[in-house]
Amino acid sequence: MRCSLPSEIESRGWWGNRREETGDTSLIGLILAAAGIGSRFGSDTPKQFLQLDGMPLYLHALERFSPFFEVAVVVVPGGWEEKVESQVQSLSYLDQLILQVGGPQRQDSVFQGFSRLSDSMDIVLIHDAARPFTSSELISRVIEKTRRHQACVPVLPVRDTLKEVADGQIIRTLDRERLSLVQTPQGFEMNLLKRAFKKARRDGFYGTDESTLVERLGSPVHVVAGERSNLKVTWKEDL
Repeated sequence: MRCSLPSEIESRGWWGNRREETGDTSLIGLILAAAGIGSRFGSDTPKQFLQLDGMPLYLHALERFSPFFEVAVVVVPGGWEEKVESQVQSLSYLDQLILQVGGPQRQDSVFQGFSRLSDSMDIVLIHDAARPFTSSELISRVIEKTRRHQACVPVLPVRDTLKEVADGQIIRTLDRERLSLVQTPQGFEMNLLKRAFKKARRDGFYGTDESTLVERLGSPVHVVAGERSNLKVTWKEDL
């Protein structure tokens, strides 16, 4: 697996066709976060490697993004490199893939993947490998808004009543009208994300997603409507 150069990408018919259809000339790099161990799932095999319709979850996710990216970095746990490499050998876009071993925490893993992307990328998409049902429409919405505003995440409205609880008691009821559930893919302008990672690493800060790092720069993060079907497989019941 290797990273194709932009000059090689330009010569490919599918890329030219997509540019004609969308008018978007942005070079897009994908980081597929597949390095988690999935402790809540309760399986010896990390959930992203479990089979769904004859294919591991992470490959379902990767396939959804294949019409959009120029380069994809698949970040995996240590010890899974050979298995993943064998599973992607037959993919038509194999030469656009980079395999990277992750770090101790999710943010470390995403940064490891980010470090493998060329500075020629305009937009970086970060996606959870355990979200295998992302639609092309959602990916397109995130890309378009990122292109215009530098940072974008998909969100869903909160349906249930939310309570802050401590020591077995309700402290207060939160205003759900001002709260949203955040999904992936999250999109960022390359240099903006680079600055966000640099500040987080300098401060020793860890966030639960990359938009949190961008927020710390004081830079606005825009939103698009997410999808209920874009669920993150967390429990066995989700499959």
